[in-house]
Amino acid sequence: MELKYGKSDFEKGHYALYGLMCIYGIELLPDNVAECRENMLEIFDDFLALSDEDDLHRAGAYVLSQNIVHGDAITMLTNDGAAISFPEWGYLGKGKFQRRDFRFDTLTQMSSFGGEDTLFADLGNHEVFTPTKNYAAMSVGELAS
Repeated sequence: MELKYGKSDFEKGHYALYGLMCIYGIELLPDNVAECRENMLEIFDDFLALSDEDDLHRAGAYVLSQNIVHGDAITMLTNDGAAISFPEWGYLGKGKFQRRDFRFDTLTQMSSFGGEDTLFADLGNHEVFTPTKNYAAMSVGELAS
């Protein structure tokens, strides 16, 4: 990150946020969820020298609230009984991010379809990879609000 984007604060901040968007987790205990989110946000903030008032800080907090889930990985349900869903984030460049949501249970079931020696090896992109929700491209400010 520092070598490739360190010369531009704009790119460094956006690619650091994109790096944060690539980290996911499921935790059963609520205090561990909160501690994980806080620790990761602190590292993010330290790397970019952010304060709580910065849009990148608030966007990072939002991303972690979506990517670090309070739930049960065995039942694949959140603490309130809903199916666990994860966002897939993409950085489109020029400060815009794309989000698509996918159900965790569906994604884990698809792992068996791709093997070369399976009945489903030739399926390629299956309808199971259809997102449950698509979002319009968003800026850091929109993620922060």
